[in-house]
Amino acid sequence: MLLPGCQNESPPAYVRLGGQAPAIADAPPSRALLVVFWASWCPPCREETPSLVKLAEQPPEGLRAVVFSHDAHLQDVEAFLGGPPGAGLHLRLDEGRAAARAFGVEALPASILVVDGRLTARFSGVRDWNSRAMRRLLERLLQEHRPAEGAPAR
Repeated sequence: MLLPGCQNESPPAYVRLGGQAPAIADAPPSRALLVVFWASWCPPCREETPSLVKLAEQPPEGLRAVVFSHDAHLQDVEAFLGGPPGAGLHLRLDEGRAAARAFGVEALPASILVVDGRLTARFSGVRDWNSRAMRRLLERLLQEHRPAEGAPAR
């Protein structure tokens, strides 16, 4: 029996990162970005899409998603999604896999949390982005990287 406030689920696995993040052209204004590498033809990516869309539509405060698709054509993505990608996904095609190379991504799906321009965490494989455990983890990682008192927030 679990007591109120106790949890049985372990936090989602991730790898801590450090260093400056590669620049992302036309990134949405936010202090934190969840940079997702994805494709409509990738079965694990397809599996995690509903939860990713929910997270992107209602992200934790200060977080925005940016999805780089490895699809060759935007029409393929729209066909899978049943229409244009939601604005919260900030989806773009990763032409020539330039963004994937810049972030060191070799397999899909992969996601990287960038906070205040710094690489913070890498998530490999399928995630339930809208689960309580994942949301708590993202919120905790954002809290750990709060701007110093008096420092300008991004």
